[in-house]
Amino acid sequence: MAPEISFGGNFAYDVNGEFYSTTKIYGYIKNDNIKESYKFWLGLFNSRLFWFFIQQTGYVLRGGYFTFKTAYIHPFPVPAEIPSSVVLSIEKLVDNILKAKENSDQFMVTELEKQVDNIIYELYNISHLEIQIINGIK
Repeated sequence: MAPEISFGGNFAYDVNGEFYSTTKIYGYIKNDNIKESYKFWLGLFNSRLFWFFIQQTGYVLRGGYFTFKTAYIHPFPVPAEIPSSVVLSIEKLVDNILKAKENSDQFMVTELEKQVDNIIYELYNISHLEIQIINGIK
């Protein structure tokens, strides 16, 4: 799930489909041909790389917020083959992030999110210089 308008990736994992969706919240359902888990996609869509992509290609609203309609998400390039080791690593980190959030451990959440970002950067063959640009380091 994701809010239509947000500052940064604020995708959430609705394990049991219990949250109410409105016209301002999107619930994403994978096609049958998508083999990666929802937790993998949660990690990818909350990554710094995805946020950078939205900032470069999406529709900016007042206050620097962006819209997360599917029309802006769909063009995000996804590798044709994602190694199972990458999927498993992201899933494990996402599980740990969800646990850390339950425990209100923001330090651990931040550290785990950095690890997800690093795996995503590697998956996309992002260079050190490109990582600095994505992270806003000059």
